[in-house]
Amino acid sequence: MTGTTSRTTDIKASVDLVAEPWINSPYYGEAEQWTFIFWSQRSKFPQFFNQLDLDSVIELGCGHGRHAEVIQNKVGKLYLMDVLQENVEFCKRRLGSNQRLAFLKNDGHTFQPIEPNSVTAIFCYDAMVHFSPDIVASYISDAHRVLKPGGQALFHHSNYPAPLGQHYGQNPHARNHMTFELFLEFANAGSLSIVASKALRWGVHDDLDRVSLLRKD
Repeated sequence: MTGTTSRTTDIKASVDLVAEPWINSPYYGEAEQWTFIFWSQRSKFPQFFNQLDLDSVIELGCGHGRHAEVIQNKVGKLYLMDVLQENVEFCKRRLGSNQRLAFLKNDGHTFQPIEPNSVTAIFCYDAMVHFSPDIVASYISDAHRVLKPGGQALFHHSNYPAPLGQHYGQNPHARNHMTFELFLEFANAGSLSIVASKALRWGVHDDLDRVSLLRKD
């Protein structure tokens, strides 16, 4: 019991460290102008996204709903999920009239309160790049729980081997520590297979990010 409590405490501390800079951040408004990067047909993001079954979808780290606004009428059901209640409330004001959408605050490291084997897809754009490795591992593990058999998870994550122990805000574009080898290790531990993964240039930095598509077999 003590070991479990310690791990829970540690990951909550990681969540707080990652989430705190985004409280009332002006970034959300500034980022609206760059939404097209993710949805342009020349981008890798829609090429991967179009492989998802959109019957029931979680968007993790929904922020102010800029991605949900693009896809809201393409899904059967879309759960907008964020660790910050203020973001959930913003999305409700922005998109709450659409009955296909539901708005959920989570704990910052699992997909609770989503039921097991209940969604066909998960995606996360421009958020997981900031998550520490323990948070990424936790989400990948819980993705297996909530996905239906054959369901897929599409994660835009860091590909930057940042110095351990350094605050992620000091790294290029606030990328947290992650490598493809470590991400693959997490996927294997979570019983998810990697369907495809592509390194991405971000700003002036080659291969700073990756977009990876995982499947529950």
